[in-house]
Amino acid sequence: MARTALLLGGMTEKFHQFLINGPAAREILNQNGFQTFLSEDIEVLASPGLAHYDLVVNLTTGRVLDAAQEHGLLTFLRSGRGLVGIHNAADTFKNSAAYIEALGGRFLRHPPQLDIAVEYTDPAHPIVAGLPAFTVHDELYLLEWHPERAHLLAETRSHEDRPVPIAWIRQEGAGRVFYLSLGHNRSTYDDQTFRELLGRGARWAVGDAAGA
Repeated sequence: MARTALLLGGMTEKFHQFLINGPAAREILNQNGFQTFLSEDIEVLASPGLAHYDLVVNLTTGRVLDAAQEHGLLTFLRSGRGLVGIHNAADTFKNSAAYIEALGGRFLRHPPQLDIAVEYTDPAHPIVAGLPAFTVHDELYLLEWHPERAHLLAETRSHEDRPVPIAWIRQEGAGRVFYLSLGHNRSTYDDQTFRELLGRGARWAVGDAAGA
């Protein structure tokens, strides 16, 4: 039986067009065994219908959570479901300190787009095991995050020759969180290693084949 994923989009700015990147992310999720539903209505987070999903994938930008939506999302996650954040998931729901803590970090700023060479910090972890290092031209998020509260899987030194996190995982209650900071450009979703990384991270978040 296929896992179900809710892929949330919507934005307050003119970038991160869900119409462009949403279907690309859905294709990757579907290829990894998910039946994926797209929505820009974050009110679903406060709905009993959220319980029908195994995974929430956040692709929103600049949205604001009200108290009921925050409670619904965190209850969903802490009860043992999964949360995946792609790129701009760190630049949304920033009115909610609890969401930022659950995700593991928040967006601060980004340099001009550049070629980002990705390296693995824990090459034995099932999400990244056997994956080749890869490079994509994308928008690099410089993030405020707390290494002691997350397990780093990948980073880059392509900006100012200092480590910048690319992907991490963490536990939130009984739930699992995977964050991947790449994914601004549509072309990134065509990179085979990015696709594998996102797919494995999603499967890990629901306790499936990529790891547990």
